[in-house]
Amino acid sequence: MKTRLLRLLHLSHRWLGTASGVLILAWFVSGLVMLYVPFPKLDTDERVSRQAALQPDALAVSPAQAAAACPGKLRGARLAMAAGRPVYHFSGADAACSAWADTGEAVIVTPELALASAQAFMPGAKLGTIEPTLRDQWTIYSTYRPHRPLLRIPVDDAAGSVVYVSSRSGEVVARTTRFERGWSWLGTVPHWLYFTPLRGDDTTLWRQLVLWLPPLALLTVGAGLVLGLQRLRLRHRYPRGQITPYRGWKRWHHLLGLGVGSLAFTWLLSGWLSNHPFGLLEFSGLPKGAAQRLAGIAFSPPENLTLLKRQLAAAPGGREAEWYRFGGRHYLEVRSPDGSQRLDDQARLAPPIPPETLASMIAAIEGQPVAQAELIHEADLYHYGRRNPAVLPAVRIRLADPEETTWYLDPASGRVLGRVDAANRLHRWVFNGLHRLDFPPLGALPALREGLITVLCLLGAALATSGCVMGVRRLRRRRPSQGNARPDQV
Repeated sequence: MKTRLLRLLHLSHRWLGTASGVLILAWFVSGLVMLYVPFPKLDTDERVSRQAALQPDALAVSPAQAAAACPGKLRGARLAMAAGRPVYHFSGADAACSAWADTGEAVIVTPELALASAQAFMPGAKLGTIEPTLRDQWTIYSTYRPHRPLLRIPVDDAAGSVVYVSSRSGEVVARTTRFERGWSWLGTVPHWLYFTPLRGDDTTLWRQLVLWLPPLALLTVGAGLVLGLQRLRLRHRYPRGQITPYRGWKRWHHLLGLGVGSLAFTWLLSGWLSNHPFGLLEFSGLPKGAAQRLAGIAFSPPENLTLLKRQLAAAPGGREAEWYRFGGRHYLEVRSPDGSQRLDDQARLAPPIPPETLASMIAAIEGQPVAQAELIHEADLYHYGRRNPAVLPAVRIRLADPEETTWYLDPASGRVLGRVDAANRLHRWVFNGLHRLDFPPLGALPALREGLITVLCLLGAALATSGCVMGVRRLRRRRPSQGNARPDQV
């Protein structure tokens, strides 16, 4: 029985490894690339830094008046500049809509407007020809859906930039560089299987691939671990004092498997579980209606143009302004390259929200008493940043419930930064811990953590490479060299 089982493991490892070896190698290499080069994405800071300064004197209509040009239910509004004119960008349920803040007319995105927006975003650069596109490799995220089709504009600059302009609002919504695109083909794209044909409107095939490919790789690595330990001899060694019976590529494969095989298994397992297969490792979100209860009021475009001008005057140098709600009141957040200022409905700087106020609101939402509410100035195990620093200070509210549910909120705006319960804690340690090595004290030593991940990824890639070489040789039906293990031991 034992012999039969080992034979089955040998065959499974051999042929599953031959089939999935290249995939495992790609995951190791792409994971290493992702550690240093993220997928191209235009974040708020870059967008704000490239926008022109707001011109309050040019405002002639209020957001409420301009909203008449945008049908449907609106969820939010921003004020920015486009082609030298102020514009309101409204967000809706399904599509974006914009209206000029100097006339109230709906923005019609013409080629001239798209080029003007791109030129303002990339001053001094030579722009290429507009290429309409519904989606391409770098705009597959669903966040771009309200702006489709997109207007792709290549830029003749040293970075090989490409900008994407929304056909709905006329604003630049994405920018990529040659460096980001090139490395993403070796990083994010193969790691997440983010190929355009798989990430269209129908993602059924993609979901099936991320559901079933990792288990095949897990079986390969798991069988290899068992076989590797079975063939290891530390006491009664093989001839010439060797701990392995193999030579050449097989020897390196065996030794590397013993060294990093368990890590490869945990990486594959945690990566697979991050997609919540069959409902596993699902994490909980905010309680239903929590955002609305914190806001305390439904969104409605402000009607007072005089107040808006006073708010902008109180925060000079702003590049973008966005309305948000908290506690039954509308606030205006004015953003600039130097940071953000939040103004209340009296054009005064909004003071930080006391932890006690936030605690009472969270207790009402959760229906649980508060055990502790405090202002924290340092990151903890569940509120921290990697590529972007965590928002600090933050209000941490721990509830007196069996799961010790904990909320993190921004005291400046009341924005929810995170909510952690038992399910979220498990996800944090299984994915962030096992997959990203976010364990104390490595979390506080980013250089050491990155160096360790780099070395381990290279060793894992070497393990996968040796397996691929052996698989190719097997497919070519090469006879094993004299002194190697029997074919059923490979």
